[in-house]
Amino acid sequence: MNKKSLWLTFIMLAIFILGSCALAAGQDERPVGQYMTLVDENNQIILQTGSQVYKGDEYISADNSRYKVVEVVGRTARCVYKGKETMPEVGYNAQKSAWYFKDIAIPAVSGKKATVAIYHTHSDESYVPNDGKESINGNGGIYDVGQSLSNRLKQLGFNVIYNKNNHNPHDINAYNRSRRTAAALLKQRPDAIIDVHRDAVPAGQYQANVNGKEVTKVKLVVGKQNPNMKTNLEFAKRMKSIMDKKEPGLSNGIYIGKGDYNQDLSPHAMLIEVGAHTNNKVEAEKGVRLFADTLPMVMGVSTSNAKSDYNKINTSQNQAAAKPLAQENSSAWTTILLILVIAAAVVGGFYLLNRRNTERP
Repeated sequence: MNKKSLWLTFIMLAIFILGSCALAAGQDERPVGQYMTLVDENNQIILQTGSQVYKGDEYISADNSRYKVVEVVGRTARCVYKGKETMPEVGYNAQKSAWYFKDIAIPAVSGKKATVAIYHTHSDESYVPNDGKESINGNGGIYDVGQSLSNRLKQLGFNVIYNKNNHNPHDINAYNRSRRTAAALLKQRPDAIIDVHRDAVPAGQYQANVNGKEVTKVKLVVGKQNPNMKTNLEFAKRMKSIMDKKEPGLSNGIYIGKGDYNQDLSPHAMLIEVGAHTNNKVEAEKGVRLFADTLPMVMGVSTSNAKSDYNKINTSQNQAAAKPLAQENSSAWTTILLILVIAAAVVGGFYLLNRRNTERP
């Protein structure tokens, strides 16, 4: 092989490796009506989901029980109980009228409004009772849910960047298309970025009455295949902890599944599923507004009703020093370092081979 061919080979290999590192891995969704059922050791149903389930996936249920999938047979995923998940302990800072999580760094912002970015990977997702069908190309009912989330966050004093890009078709490459949107949103330095979806299961899986309101539950989804997995999960656990205290019954748990859902881009990226295609969209909008009401506490943001929320859920007022936020971003740097190491290995390999070729008589 001559030098030119060797050089081109290594360039193509580098492009392939680096490109592979940047590809998004999302949910493998099942056809509508063919949802998966997770059962425990006693064959009791613990969750139904419209996404494909894999061995090794985990689920933290509404009562904080953690389960792990050990076998998938057809549309049934058999799970083992792993014990109760330890959830973040919530505190309240009276001087700042803000919430914090003990022993956990929080994305609290001072001197400026907190910013939340919102987008939809699956732009077609809709709600049959209101939209007439489960999928509307490019203009699904999920946008109404996203708008309700945006409106409520603005009322609470957040800056909101709501991106309505169309990422159709709803296929395996949707997350690669929405990745460009997420990356562009992150250039504006939001304090959190949320990908809003709906599930595809029977309505009962999400129907709930929360504080006297008929709403849909909200499920949080964390991708296992990304270097931010631990910080994404801690972020989800904060969300669930506050939902359980402020809006009991709103949470449909935390699903930890195969894929990255573009969460490798930020430690404060979250995917939420607001109801299912069988649920009433109006109830989904109510549910997502209640979810919005928990975000000031999750993010340590001062609000006018922070004290009343504190009194309402009767949590401890013991204060703890917040850890530097930089600790949470270390996982993101791990991704960058990995890419640089791969690139260096490719260049080094080319140099050594090229040197051997030049040293031959």
